[in-house]
Amino acid sequence: MPTMDELAQITGRGVAEVLDPTIAILAPILRKNQAAIKEIPLRTFQYGPTDRHQLDVYYPLNPHKSGKTPVLFFVYGGSFTSGERNLSVKFGLVYACLGAFFARQGIVTVIPDYRLVPNVTYPGPVEDVRDAMSWVVQNADEALTSSAVPRSSLLLDKLFILGHSAGAFHTGTLVFNPDVLPFDSDLRARIAGAAMFGGPYDLAAVEAGTERGKIYEQYFGSVDEAKKKDILALVRNYPDGEVGRLPDLVLLKAEREPDFLHEASDGLKKEIERRRNDEQRIIVAKGHNHISVNWVLGTGEGEEWAYELAEWITSRAGV
Repeated sequence: MPTMDELAQITGRGVAEVLDPTIAILAPILRKNQAAIKEIPLRTFQYGPTDRHQLDVYYPLNPHKSGKTPVLFFVYGGSFTSGERNLSVKFGLVYACLGAFFARQGIVTVIPDYRLVPNVTYPGPVEDVRDAMSWVVQNADEALTSSAVPRSSLLLDKLFILGHSAGAFHTGTLVFNPDVLPFDSDLRARIAGAAMFGGPYDLAAVEAGTERGKIYEQYFGSVDEAKKKDILALVRNYPDGEVGRLPDLVLLKAEREPDFLHEASDGLKKEIERRRNDEQRIIVAKGHNHISVNWVLGTGEGEEWAYELAEWITSRAGV
């Protein structure tokens, strides 16, 4: 049975409902394709003081025909409390499958770790992502070059970010919170595009004491503070004079996301459109649930959303 047909048979949409059955379907297929995934050159670097301040870089096998190389930073999710750039040292294929996929599209792909709740509070993880990006730019000769990627090909003035789930929330915070990334910062000027995938952008319905509420209480200090600093609030409060200088944005969502994530994506789309007075692009990963979108990369099926995003990146980069 084709992979996407198997995924369609999973009942429910909640993350807990789809997690194990999705992995049960996709992990064996990734293992079958692990030689191709691990063929992509990979190096690990330390960008900060702790073991949560490391990052992996995936390099294209061959130079892009244009002679130009975009750089993508991927910020993974994990409900703010979990996640790492390699979900299992023994398995070793997630998020290598994502890094390898985009490297094959001619895009150097960087996946940083960052600190997690309860060992960090807002906006610590976002500062980690920011610092990882700055470190990579400052150390581009060491971190980004390879036999197929000469220094002269790197488009360091047109960086891209893709965040998924909690990582989409962190990406939105980085883009829309000038306290984390000031308007006059060199790094902000370098960000050409940001893609946010299935994030909990709207926390208005979160209640104190619930499972989700307790996480946000740890991260923000209180649920009330969380609601003041969610992505929808940041977009609403973004200064009028700076809206025109925002990077290009694209929103992504899985077709079978939980309802609250669908609603959050739709609400954010409308608010961005209102602030920018322009239609906001959205990519729908057809047939996918919240987990399968990343695990499917490298399997040869269900990768359409990623090809569309890669095309968006290369076109915005002028490749």
